[in-house]
Amino acid sequence: MMNRTMTTAVAGRSSSIRRMRRRTQSTSVSNLYCRTNGCTSFLELDSDTGVATCPICGFVRRAH
Repeated sequence: MMNRTMTTAVAGRSSSIRRMRRRTQSTSVSNLYCRTNGCTSFLELDSDTGVATCPICGFVRRAH
């Protein structure tokens, strides 16, 4: 049986996980965010080829 503190902790954790999941899935802009090894820049999209490139680290990703 869980006590009140444990119940509150579990409820708080599950709601924060849901919040984090909503933030990462709902924003399509986050697909153009580099995120490689601490690189905090946005990818530049070439609309002709459909390839996004990071100007800082050179990471390349194919846009969907």
